[in-house]
Amino acid sequence: MPIYSDPKAPTPEGSSGELDVTTHASNSNVNSSIANSPLLTKLNNLRLICGEIVNDHNVQLGIIVLIVINAIMMGVATFDFVSENPKVDNVFEKTDQAFLIIFTIELGMQLIYHGWTFYKDGWLVFDFI
Repeated sequence: MPIYSDPKAPTPEGSSGELDVTTHASNSNVNSSIANSPLLTKLNNLRLICGEIVNDHNVQLGIIVLIVINAIMMGVATFDFVSENPKVDNVFEKTDQAFLIIFTIELGMQLIYHGWTFYKDGWLVFDFI
């Protein structure tokens, strides 16, 4: 029987129509023991720490600076002097990989912090693509 029911609704045969409080109480105990789980507490703390880091003003400015530098380097990498010189090309490849690692870590932290609501933010989805 649902917790909130229509008093005029017919009850199943053999039922008094009263709420089974013991079933509801045992479900509450299960839910509260899950909510107080040490693992969930640690995961929630990790989520909050990720949120503090990625939402920090200085971190956001740093990411913007890295995006601009990465865009400039991608433009410069199209010149022949980069592709013709193996040492310069190698430096550009290593730098590109460093940017990729940093941006992937930042995106992962955003996903940890926001959970599935991550996909409701257009800018985060744009970053993900």
